[in-house]
Amino acid sequence: MADERVVATKLEQIEQYHGELAAKQSSLSRAEFLESTTEQRAVERMFENAIQACSDLADHVATRDFGFDGSSAKGALRVLHREGVIDEETMTTLVAAVGFRNVLAHEYGHVDAAEVYETLQTGLGVCDAFGRHIAQWVRDQE
Repeated sequence: MADERVVATKLEQIEQYHGELAAKQSSLSRAEFLESTTEQRAVERMFENAIQACSDLADHVATRDFGFDGSSAKGALRVLHREGVIDEETMTTLVAAVGFRNVLAHEYGHVDAAEVYETLQTGLGVCDAFGRHIAQWVRDQE
């Protein structure tokens, strides 16, 4: 069974990182972002943290509650979808986000600043949705 403290901590982290990204989303113009390597690196790191927190939480729940072997972040998300914890859209989007995180963290290929900015403008909802799904699942378990 998932450890309530781990779940609560990860949900808090997801909310914090989502809030930080949302602040950048509303305060940073495309031109400012593209001109500032510092802003680009800050947003990239915020994305890494947010996606990693989602991934860690997915792995924790999938391992503890559904017997997942912990072999991959994407696999944990697929288990949560199969078990009805998260919906298909959230699973699909977060699986892609894990790939995006890998590009940012490990610099697999070139990081396109324009793509990062576009993701900042359009891709924040998935962390929020994931957190809501997990919180609802926890409430349903009580």
